[in-house]
Amino acid sequence: MVSDSIRWELPSEKCIEIIHLTLIDILSDNKENPMLINRLVQLLNQKTNTYKLHKNKRYNSFSKYLKIKHNGFLNFVEKYNFYEVIRSSNMIHIKLHPNLVDRNNLKDNQRYTKDSEWIFIDDLGDEC
Repeated sequence: MVSDSIRWELPSEKCIEIIHLTLIDILSDNKENPMLINRLVQLLNQKTNTYKLHKNKRYNSFSKYLKIKHNGFLNFVEKYNFYEVIRSSNMIHIKLHPNLVDRNNLKDNQRYTKDSEWIFIDDLGDEC
């Protein structure tokens, strides 16, 4: 598997922190909230191009990191509750919900489910 054979220069936790903080800054500072996903990925790569992720230049962008480690940018943002993915016709936008962002604890803001429906858990057990 490709992701197992790649040795990243930064630990995974640091990469995720840099990605989140950069995306939050981009979406907060920009009037385009929601923003087209392609534009957001482009800005992420531009703003983080000073980081050395890998000795091979081919793997030195955070979008490449997300593709390999998280099965893509879209899959990554869908895991967190402070991003919203908006699909319309053939375009995808990403929206930030700043009131849900806790910059001190970004990793604990993961979604429990991607479903838009409620999930009810019966904690009474079987009483039959």
